Parts: sequence; C-alpha cells; structure tokens
Amino acid sequence: MRIEANQIKKILIIRPDAIGDCVLITPAISLVREKFPNSHIAVLCSPYTKGVFINNPDINEIIEDTKKIRLYRFIQRKKFDLSVHFYNEFHYALLAKLAKIKYRLGDISKPLLIPFYNIRGNCRWNDLTLHETERNILLLSPLEISPRLFTGKPEINPDFLIGVNNLPQNPVSLKIKPNYELRSKFEQEYQLKPDDFVVGIHIGTGKGNKAWLPDRYAKVIDYLIENKKSKIILTGSKKDLSSSQKIIQLCKNKLINLVNKTNLEELIAITSRYNLYIGVDTGPLHIAAALKIPTVAIFPTKFVKPTEWGPWATTNVIIRKSTNCSQKCLPKACPFEDCLKAISVEDVIAGIKTLMENRGNKTIPESKADWLKKSINVFTNRQEIIRELSVAGYHAVEIGMAASPIKLMKQMIKEDINIIHWVGVHCPTALKIARFLATPYLPIPPMLLHEKEQKDFSVKILINNYIRSSQ
Repeated sequence: MRIEANQIKKILIIRPDAIGDCVLITPAISLVREKFPNSHIAVLCSPYTKGVFINNPDINEIIEDTKKIRLYRFIQRKKFDLSVHFYNEFHYALLAKLAKIKYRLGDISKPLLIPFYNIRGNCRWNDLTLHETERNILLLSPLEISPRLFTGKPEINPDFLIGVNNLPQNPVSLKIKPNYELRSKFEQEYQLKPDDFVVGIHIGTGKGNKAWLPDRYAKVIDYLIENKKSKIILTGSKKDLSSSQKIIQLCKNKLINLVNKTNLEELIAITSRYNLYIGVDTGPLHIAAALKIPTVAIFPTKFVKPTEWGPWATTNVIIRKSTNCSQKCLPKACPFEDCLKAISVEDVIAGIKTLMENRGNKTIPESKADWLKKSINVFTNRQEIIRELSVAGYHAVEIGMAASPIKLMKQMIKEDINIIHWVGVHCPTALKIARFLATPYLPIPPMLLHEKEQKDFSVKILINNYIRSSQ
C-alpha cells in the first residue's frame, strides 16, 4: 500500500516497554520526522520511559500507556492517520484497529497479528548481523524510508561485512537530550570538577540479562580510583540495593552511590557527565551510547548477543566469553553463575585500559565486525573451517561424526551454536534431528548451511556465506 506523505497529518509511534528499547527507536523516529516533516508525531510509551523522549525535537507529544480499556477511546479521539508498531503485541495491534487508525504498520514475524496491520514490514529476525536499531529502521521500509544506518569510513574492515563498501553517509544517530540544569545541580551537590574523570557503573539489568558479580565490580572500582584517580558513580534501581551495599562494603575507597536515588530524567542528565561507562546490556548502557560515552559493555549470557544489543555508534569494548554451559539460557530464572564467573576483573580492566588509550571499536562497521566475532558460534565437520575461524577470533567446534541426536543436541546447547555448517554430499539425519531438538533451548535457532563441496575456506568467504544465508 502506497502512502502519500501529504495524507499523513498525525502519527502514533508505539513502544510501551523497556528503556533501552525506547532509546533504540529514536533513529527511526528521526527518519519518520524527515519523511513527514509537517506531521504531528506522538509516542505511546510507559510512564517510566517517557524521560527518553522528553525534549526530543522530532516528537510533538508523549502519551503515557495506562493499559486501560478506555485508552483506545482516547487514541481514537486523537484521529491518528498512521500508527507504527515497534512493539509487536496483540494488545497494541488491537488498540490501533479499535481506534480506527487508517494506516497501521507492523512486523510480519507474528502471523496472528498480520491481519491487524494493513502496511507490513519485515524486521528480518533470522539475520544474525542486525542490530535492534537496524531492525527498527527496516520496519519503516514500506514507508519508502531510506535506512541510513552507518557511520565511519567504509574501508575500516571490508573483509568481514557484506556491503561495507557501500555504506550510506550522514547516518541517523540515537537521540536523547539531557537536562543540563539537572546535571549542573548534580555536579555542585557532589563537587565534581570539570577535570574530574567520572566513571558511571550501572549494576542493574533489564528483563533479558544477568548482573555481573558485586565482588568483581568492587575490585574494578578500587582499580579505577587507585590507578586512574577516577570519581565513581554507582547507579541502579530498587532491586539493586542489596548488590550496591555489597559493593560498598567490599570497596576500599569511597564512591558516589545513586542506586535507587534517581528518576530517568536525572539518570540521563548524570550520564551525560560520564567520561566512561561500564555495565551489562540494559537501558542505561544505551543511554550512554546515545550520549556518545565510551562504553565497556559486559555481555555474560548466551541469551544476549552484541550483534543485536551492542552500544550503538559510540566507542566501545565488548567483554564476552564463550562459556561451556549446558543450561537453557533464561537469565531471569537461571540460578547458575558460570557465565558471570567466566568474565574476570582483569577482562574488564583490560577493556577500560583499551578505551583510556583511545582504542576500541570507534565506528559502526568496526563495531559490527567485532560484535559478530563475539556472537556467532559455528558447528562444522571440517577442521579447515574450524582452523580458519579460530585464527580470526570466531568460536567454532567440531561435529562428533558418530554422535547420537541427543549428544549432538547437548553439544549445540553447551556451545550456544547458531550456525551449523556441513560440507559433504549427505547431511546426517542425526544432525537435522539434533538441530530441531536444540532449537527451543537456544536464544537463536541454529541455521543449517549444507554444501556438497567447499573449495575456499578463507574466513572472508565463510563469514560472508553465513551472513548471506541468515539474510
């Protein structure tokens, strides 16, 4: 369905979930504003995330989601012409339909919701290379919005990304505007000087990750204070109070403890003062990225991949280990600490040193190449493939030739396999069964690439084949 820009006077953006998710739609909102410069743009969000959108010049109105039945009547009275569903759930698809919004744009990934959308985008959830920011912008393709996603010089890393030599210029960035009056008030209250090196450490997590260990945070904090003369600011929510007390008790040095003491607007203002940010993937990490704060991002679990959730368009170092864990990865319910213990204090300090020496991933192409190495895990029957990938920094393991489907399934889960590469005339039935059995236990269903023969095992060819197959 083709939409003429002059037909769209009022647009409703729907994203009523987590802080990070809201931050990562701001580039897409900027592109909607560019496409419809004279339209009224409203965002439907949760009350606790509205601070993300305050003072955003692309947004005219913020509507707090009450989740009450009368909300649809309120939306109907607003007479929106277009709704954009970045949150693809039944309640909000139905809301837009009941509110009689003429054009409703949503993703095709959930077949039962497709009838609610008369404009349909494809976020390509099987594509291993896509960041959440990119998926959000891909949703806008039916509106004939060009996905300007990348920054930096294209020649940074041409060997590891398809299309990197054709990257568009003038990218759209994450967009958050801090309240500088709040920041100034905070600086005065805690006597922060302009030349102080301020490090923000957010110890909390969102719904999809696990927090790093308090005793290790304490050692990193002492290192920063004793060796780098840093001022440390600790942040988190109410559920992080116990961890924050452990950290404070273990630290030899004083820090600024703001755990459960800030609202979102205050947190954004404080974050804008940081010289360095440290934390796992959660909303404040994406706030730091939006504010261009150099970031040490800790990714402990199999469930969360840097390719999808890395710090977008800021200098970054990713701390991640390949953990031999046979458990199904559900971070909220997992009682095990294998993945957390795998990341040492020395790993994080090495990341800090990298950023303080003005190194790390500086551009999006450079970041995506590094994130890919720390996200894909390959299961193959060819030693040449394992050797090439391992030398280049990828994780690859050998398929046990005589293994049963159950043993192969367990190996896939343990190694967090997301690519199965079989080279040979016949792909074993046991391997296909194991892939089917392992899928419910893995965050990304394993992609099966079967080639009867493979002559070129160079890492460039291998990675580009994996990327093309996932797309």
